[in-house]
Amino acid sequence: MDKAEELRYLILAVQREGNRLLTEALRPLDLTPSQAEVLQVLEQFEPLSLLELGERLVCETGSPSRLVNSMVEKGLIQKATSEADRRAVQLVLSDRARQIMPELNAIQAEFNKLPLGVLDEATLDLTVEVLWRFAETTSGGQALRHRQQQKETG
Repeated sequence: MDKAEELRYLILAVQREGNRLLTEALRPLDLTPSQAEVLQVLEQFEPLSLLELGERLVCETGSPSRLVNSMVEKGLIQKATSEADRRAVQLVLSDRARQIMPELNAIQAEFNKLPLGVLDEATLDLTVEVLWRFAETTSGGQALRHRQQQKETG
């Protein structure tokens, strides 16, 4: 196995293990990692149209309509009429989702500490820099960059 192939499989292995651990951590909230990402994006940027939400999601490429519809059925997201354009639909968190957000955010904060158990701060910074080289032109990388930029401009 050459180094490039090893890197590819190591990234896949780390991603799968991380997803498994996050799925396990979210089980008490009856959420998947994708649903958790939607809730956190909406919490930061709501109200959003389906297109705007899709532009900010790493978990979902293209339109997240099926994911959103399942979350509406589950009572986590509400569809509201846009004040700017009565024909447009805006997505917002439901009251139920707002109630679980503190616990979801706590789970995510704990989960986000995991790399620091393996990497020192300098190595983490370097790892993030290297991974951005791979991700910057991907749809997931663009979604993450869009979230970062919007958060910075507030």
